[in-house]
Amino acid sequence: MNLLVTFFIIVCLGIVGVAWVGIFVDQMTSPFTSLLIAFPMLFATIWLAWKVAVKVTEPKSPTNA
Repeated sequence: MNLLVTFFIIVCLGIVGVAWVGIFVDQMTSPFTSLLIAFPMLFATIWLAWKVAVKVTEPKSPTNA
């Protein structure tokens, strides 16, 4: 459950960032260019969020003392 919550939070933050980049590019160029940039960034955000969430919630291995 911890993994899913972490993933959801990271994805939400990433989507906000993608939206800001998309809006900025849309104002500077065209909506089509914005789509070409924001769409792959969205998929990259989901992929990267999963990798980070798995790494962050990874159980710590016990050390033998």
